[in-house]
Amino acid sequence: MPGRAAQQDIFKAQTQFSIFETRLIQYQQERAAKEIEINALLNRPAGGHIEAADEMAPGELNSSLDELLAHARTRSPILGQEQKMVERSELASNLARKDYYPDYTVSGGYFNQGGLPPMWQFRVDFKIPAYFWRKQRAGVAEQAFAASEARHNYEAAAVTLQAKIRADYTLAETARRLIDLYQKSVIPEAQLALESSLASYQTGTLDFLSVFSNFMNLAEYQLMYHEQVMQFHIARARLEEMTTRELD
Repeated sequence: MPGRAAQQDIFKAQTQFSIFETRLIQYQQERAAKEIEINALLNRPAGGHIEAADEMAPGELNSSLDELLAHARTRSPILGQEQKMVERSELASNLARKDYYPDYTVSGGYFNQGGLPPMWQFRVDFKIPAYFWRKQRAGVAEQAFAASEARHNYEAAAVTLQAKIRADYTLAETARRLIDLYQKSVIPEAQLALESSLASYQTGTLDFLSVFSNFMNLAEYQLMYHEQVMQFHIARARLEEMTTRELD
């Protein structure tokens, strides 16, 4: 029976180790996907590899949500583009209103009449094509609609941008709190549990599978910690892109 129990422990340990390997492969795949996303955000080649230190610093959020929202309203490239469209459409609308009035020319001159008193003459000519008012009224309405649509698109883009900033800021904040929790509490406690189980295993009071289980718990928590660090940096990169504000 002791031999069979030891053999079962080995099989269980191998199974747990295989599970750990699959988890590690998934993590590496996710890292590759995030590298592509970061390169796209920073306008770098898609296949470029990001060199990271063995122990990446979590980093901090050095701006409040209100500061980022205010900065985005004045510096966001997305809103800047929509604002240009508003200005262009409003200019076209104003020009259409000016075209609503007919073209006219003013002329004048001085006439020397010999022995008679000199004479000044002024003349105003209006050029009004057929169906003028009907045609110009339609043009003014069309440009007014375009200006209204441009303003609506700007407001919609502003609302969407604010929602994305709030979502990524919340994601970064949550990831940062989880990083502190793993770093200051969960991982140290799991490390102590592993060390304690190793000491008990060496004295014969604990089986190998329990030791390996504690090792797997520690490795899993460390993977979760690095995953949250990655989530934090991704969210921060997106915030920098949307607000054009450096958060490092």
